[in-house]
Amino acid sequence: MKGAIVYRLVASDMDQTLLDSNHEVPQANIDAMREMRELGCLFVPASGRAYGSVMESLAKVPYELLDGSYLISYNGGCINRIGDDEPLTYHTLPFEKIDALFRYGLQFPEVSFHIYEVSGTVWAWNLQADEVAYLEGHMGYTNMESPSLEFLRDVPLAKMLYCIPDGMPTLRKIEQEMPASLKEGTSTTYSSGRYLEFNPVGVDKGSGLRQLAQMLDIDLADTIACGDAANDESMVVAAGVGVAVSNAIDGLGEKADYFAKSSNDDGILKEVVDQFVRPAAQES
Repeated sequence: MKGAIVYRLVASDMDQTLLDSNHEVPQANIDAMREMRELGCLFVPASGRAYGSVMESLAKVPYELLDGSYLISYNGGCINRIGDDEPLTYHTLPFEKIDALFRYGLQFPEVSFHIYEVSGTVWAWNLQADEVAYLEGHMGYTNMESPSLEFLRDVPLAKMLYCIPDGMPTLRKIEQEMPASLKEGTSTTYSSGRYLEFNPVGVDKGSGLRQLAQMLDIDLADTIACGDAANDESMVVAAGVGVAVSNAIDGLGEKADYFAKSSNDDGILKEVVDQFVRPAAQES
């Protein structure tokens, strides 16, 4: 870190980072958001989920703590101004690519699928009972009537994913053995210990953070990013200070500048404020 820095933006992953094990925002995080606001530091949610789904998860956060900030969704695929459903920027995957990935995945009966429209609608196929329970009260979706994506041919699509609850070794094997031509044009990552995600090439949370920082004329050195899994790595590495929660997986703790003592159940933002935001503001 450079001397006399003032942190102007803290981006945080949602699931298993900002949200506790019950998919709620711990009070410690809300209190930290309030102090960040008083210190002139934006809180920016950054998620693989859609804008609307993230905002539902933040429903208990007083709106004045979010007003005027931004939200990075779809792993950097969209940036929204909070309060506006229409994205400021977005990226898409061609229908033909998502359709080919979907049809390839159908050969694996243990795999379920999420397909994400830019609008926020999520389509699902073959969800396991564990996945249904995991998503309940956490993220809305619509079950497809048949294993065909033809009805989405003319719809802007942000990303898709394969899901196997607690099946990360199998997902990694599927990706490793997948034809290179099939993955061409995509960026792949893993999240939540259950998802293999396919995003547009060049799109990740790190690119989303860089783009937002440029839009706001904020030096990346003046940013902090928090995460728990592989899909957060690019953002954690890009930020001035990258933070891994204590429950981090996928080796993220080794990539981060700071391995927190706090888990997602404790309130990671409180530790970030105590260790970085407040001390930097006091020294400036």
